[in-house]
Amino acid sequence: MNEVIKTALAEALTAAEEAQTAAQAGQFNEARALLEVVETGLTAGETRNPALMNRRLKIIRIQASVEAMLPAAEVEADAEATQAPALTEASDGAPVAAPAEEPEVAPVDEPAPAPVTLPAPTDVELPPVAQVDAPTKVRGVAAPHALPDEGWDRVAAALRAQGTDAEAREADAARHGRLQGDAEENRDTWRARVEERFALQARLEVCALRGDYAGANAAWDRLFDVVTAIRSREGAARRRGLPGAAAMRPVYDAANQDSLQVRRWARGVKVDAA
Repeated sequence: MNEVIKTALAEALTAAEEAQTAAQAGQFNEARALLEVVETGLTAGETRNPALMNRRLKIIRIQASVEAMLPAAEVEADAEATQAPALTEASDGAPVAAPAEEPEVAPVDEPAPAPVTLPAPTDVELPPVAQVDAPTKVRGVAAPHALPDEGWDRVAAALRAQGTDAEAREADAARHGRLQGDAEENRDTWRARVEERFALQARLEVCALRGDYAGANAAWDRLFDVVTAIRSREGAARRRGLPGAAAMRPVYDAANQDSLQVRRWARGVKVDAA
């Protein structure tokens, strides 16, 4: 049950961070869709475990900050709409500006709603949280996803058996990193996460082949968050019936299968030579 709750909260946290990024970029519809994923994750992640409760509080704070951005953005959009005069057609066919409607005046005697005060995080020593592939724990923070050194050695052996070349994969990581940067500059958060996934997969393979266990674990830990973000975005699109949802599912399935393959190799599952 703990694993189910941790997975739900991980998805909610990633969706909350994605919603915050989308709201800051002005993509308010996307932010609202991601907040639905956050709410689903919080509902599925209800727990009395102190460590997981701290994680829920962090998600709730991010959720509140995103929700605070959305009404302000809607007011600004409405103000711009009322300031822009509508065009009508005169008798001679030339477009003319229609008279602007008088904006509604808000009652002056209505007090503003009081800000919501969120509970402060507790600063107590927390009991250890079981996590299969993470040997260490930070107080109040989920332990990073990591594999033991011998697990990465087995991954490296499997990659060599398939004929994987470290320099070629290093070039792949750099190329996908550039594409990720381009997508982020264009505020295409979906493409940015997909390109980051490819870059991280290539980077962890390079680190495994070169015996860089710390680098491999850093890429592996971040890859977990990125794949979770891809899954959250695909789920949100599918539930809303968006046209691109069908094309998003294979992207998540491929990312998930690559991650599962790394885990199998780390456990010593043999592969045939290429």
